[in-house]
Amino acid sequence: MTQSNFEGMTRQELLVYVRQNPQDTEAFHRYMDLLRIAPGRVKINFEEIETELPKRLQQD
Repeated sequence: MTQSNFEGMTRQELLVYVRQNPQDTEAFHRYMDLLRIAPGRVKINFEEIETELPKRLQQD
């Protein structure tokens, strides 16, 4: 596949493709890019994990 084909895929479609084609590093990198910009993702540093993790586990 080409980069333009990856652009037209949803994150879920791309995940399926990456699982079926683990040798395709271009697809894997595109999937990682999509994960990085996904809404609802929280970036925290290592020191914050001890305080954030219990809060997040209680939310579920």
